[in-house]
Amino acid sequence: MEKQEVRDCLDRGMFDEALRVVPLKDIPQFRIIGSKYNILPDIYRILEKENIEAYSFFDVFSGSAVVGRFFKKMFSVISNDNLYFSYILQRALIVINKCPSFSNLNFDNIPKDPKERVYRILHYLNNLKGVEGFIYRHYTPASKDADGVERKYFTTENGMKIDAIRIQIQEWFENGYISEDEYFYLLASLLLAVQKIANTSGTYGAFNKFWDARSYKPLTLRYIEIIPSKFNHVAYNEDIFDLLEKVTCDIAYIDPPYNSRQYITNYHLLETIAKYDNPKIKGKTGIREYGDQERSVFCSKKGVQDAFFKLVKGLKAKYIVISYNSEGLLSKNQIIQILDEGGLRDIRFYEIPYRRFKSNNNSRKNIVGEYLFIGVKENGEL
Repeated sequence: MEKQEVRDCLDRGMFDEALRVVPLKDIPQFRIIGSKYNILPDIYRILEKENIEAYSFFDVFSGSAVVGRFFKKMFSVISNDNLYFSYILQRALIVINKCPSFSNLNFDNIPKDPKERVYRILHYLNNLKGVEGFIYRHYTPASKDADGVERKYFTTENGMKIDAIRIQIQEWFENGYISEDEYFYLLASLLLAVQKIANTSGTYGAFNKFWDARSYKPLTLRYIEIIPSKFNHVAYNEDIFDLLEKVTCDIAYIDPPYNSRQYITNYHLLETIAKYDNPKIKGKTGIREYGDQERSVFCSKKGVQDAFFKLVKGLKAKYIVISYNSEGLLSKNQIIQILDEGGLRDIRFYEIPYRRFKSNNNSRKNIVGEYLFIGVKENGEL
């Protein structure tokens, strides 16, 4: 099946069982650097072409969880990311296999049908009265009084709504009214809602000087479709080098940061909403303080090559699949050398062209490539 045919089938939600993957319409798009949403059909097509048969799929750097969600009907997915907001998305979009029941939340006339119950609970949260909490005080124009710096990440109304909803979800969880799965489901709905009304250009490293039209839309939590799967899935929130000894898999999919932009700085505000831990913040952008352990060595030109080799060498997998941007810190030849020295054989290389994020013209300069490397680890039989 050709690439466009695969895309058309996925977009229409057709031939789901034949393709064995989740249709793109059921995968929430999340504004994040390096998202693989637009090339998921290409990755699937290449795995099929290589005749890779496997049971378990380790998504080493999960990010927005789109890859793990896409493959959750095809494999038992193990996902990981050291950012907590990513862990929340993993728990909701990958791990959960059936609609949360919210059986311990008792509202008047709440429906018995699980899906209708979720709609009712989201409606309740969407209509909470705003609270002048941490997000309101530090990431809306109210920050001028609190910090002496006017920040325009959210309107005052949306900032107060974020606080009210985040506080209510936490209270329900701490009081035992919602389970872990229900907790992460609601938090994921909040994060997905936040990125639709944030006054940013795509990351949270800075806010827009002027208000974007989407910023005025009211924050609205929406229903997240639950994708059933015959497989069990697990999510981790760890540094990958602390996880290598814990995970054995058939396929290890590596999609690391590819340039010098640290995710912890570019998505600090999502991390703060996810944790809601009232961190110390600083500067014009209100960035949360973080330590060296939260910096990714894969964003360091000096350290990325050694880190890549250490990762490839340490993974307990039969197949290694690597996604990497053609404009990344490492070249194609450097990656192939790492794979070869890391004990991989039968290395295959593909290049998937795609348009730059947010490009508004048709210049060839805006076409970049996504490299895809596939290899078999020596003595990789499980």
